[in-house]
Amino acid sequence: MLKIYYGHIQLVKDQRVFDKWFEKMNSQRKEKILRCQNDVDKQRSLLAGILLNFGLEKDRFAKQVFYSISHSGNYVICVLSNRRVGIDIENKFRSVFSESKEEQLDKIAKKCLTMGDEIRFHSCDDEEKVDLLMKFWTRKESYSKAIGKGLAMDFSQIDTEE
Repeated sequence: MLKIYYGHIQLVKDQRVFDKWFEKMNSQRKEKILRCQNDVDKQRSLLAGILLNFGLEKDRFAKQVFYSISHSGNYVICVLSNRRVGIDIENKFRSVFSESKEEQLDKIAKKCLTMGDEIRFHSCDDEEKVDLLMKFWTRKESYSKAIGKGLAMDFSQIDTEE
């Protein structure tokens, strides 16, 4: 079974709403929220906890539940499964993926693309490069989360075409 839940942080922007949901979180999630540096990150972390709790309460899973959470911009997404799972979302308009940041695109590409990925990447026009790099990145991050490595893994060693 695979269930995906997502939401916009607007749901928890109001301080009274935020406080109400914060009180419902377990101590681990509360600590995680409080470690966040700014209000937007706190809202993302709280919404992640809400989505995870909702999914766990709503859906019955086998003995073990695997989950993965991602956020970008104003959105948070949570996937729950009875098997290892990973998910990633990226905001296309985030500065590192902006078309006007060609040097940054190349820098990210060098860090995360296999040789085969790089050939495809460099054969694209500039507009396609952003979409392709985001596709590669989100696949690789999802995979690395699913196997429990996260961002610690060398993305240039992950071939998502296999």
